[in-house]
Order: sequence, then C-alpha cells, then structure tokens
Amino acid sequence: MDINLAFGLLLVKVFIMLFVIMDPSGNIPVFMALTKGMSESGRKKELNYAVLVATILLLLFAFLGKIILYVLGITTDSFMIAGGILLLFFSLDLLRGEHKYVDSGESGAGVGVGVGAVPLGTPLLAGPGAITAVMVIIKSYGIGMVLFAIFSAIIATRLVLGQSERIYQILGKVGSEVLSRVMGIIVAAIAIEFIAGGIRGMLSYIMLMT
Repeated sequence: MDINLAFGLLLVKVFIMLFVIMDPSGNIPVFMALTKGMSESGRKKELNYAVLVATILLLLFAFLGKIILYVLGITTDSFMIAGGILLLFFSLDLLRGEHKYVDSGESGAGVGVGVGAVPLGTPLLAGPGAITAVMVIIKSYGIGMVLFAIFSAIIATRLVLGQSERIYQILGKVGSEVLSRVMGIIVAAIAIEFIAGGIRGMLSYIMLMT
C-alpha cells in the first residue's frame, strides 16, 4: 500500500475513533435541553466553555496518562483490555439511547445555566470513553496522531453542536437517536479491537517470559 495512502487512512481512523466516542450528534438533544431558554450568544458561550474543558482534559490525559499508569503499576496491555471493556459498556449506553449524566427532560428555561464545563465539557464530551481512547491512541500511534485526533475531533464536534438547532430540525429527535445508535455499533467494534490488542500484547509477553 502507498505510504501516503496508509498515513491518510490512519489519520481518518484516529479521528473517527475519537469523534464517534464523543458522539456530538447523539448529544444534540441533550445540548438542546440543557441550553433551552438561552440566548444565541449564551448558548455559544456555554458551547465554547464545553469545548475548552474537553480539550484540556483530553490533552492532560493523553500526556500524563502513561505516567499515571506507571505510578499505579498498570501495563498498557492491561489498560487496553480494561479500556476496551469500558468502551463496550459505553457503546451499550449509546445503543440503548441512554444519557446517564443529565436530565434529558423538557424542563423550563434556565436549566442550562452554567452547563458548559459540566456536564457538557465533561463527562458528555470528554468522558471516560474519550479519555480511554486518547490514552490508547498515544500508546499505539504516538504523540502526533493523538494531537491530530483530539483537535480534529474537537473542531468537528464544535461545528456539529454549533449547528445543533439546524441539525435537530432536519433530523428530529428520532433521527438523532438513530445516528447515535449507529455510532454505538462503531464504538463497540473499536472496543473489541482494543480488547483483542491488549490480549495479544499480554500473550506475547507471556510467551517471551516462558
């Protein structure tokens, strides 16, 4: 395979890996509910806060995650298996259409006040699944790839949620939920790949030690 093509496909892979886990399209109904009654400028301000918080958290865990694992005495293969299992449960939540962190009910105006950092920034955008993904990406593909994955996924997420009202009018609640479930299947496949990679790494280590 051509080197440039392989590199391009890898860029697409890490972007999709993080973007589908952040699931901006599936979070559109939640974002709409949390910011209900806000002005356009207020909604944009909360979204900018959310994007900033998510970016900082993902960068923090991307660069300090390996140190944390070392201090705790956890191998990267063990983390990949545990992270894969976590992502698998996360994918099941997407498939069931569950949002455990916020009230998705149609409450009145003012519900969204101060929601930019929590729960939009974390745990909805930079949640356990996304944090796990960036730590696995930097372990598997290096610093350059994880930086590309984080910033490209964040920019795409900002664009999607920035047009949430328009997208919601086009897709409707049902369309958004269907898209979220499709992404749940993709996240499940990524989770299986993480688990399989971790198991292969552990088996290789055992064979070398014996």
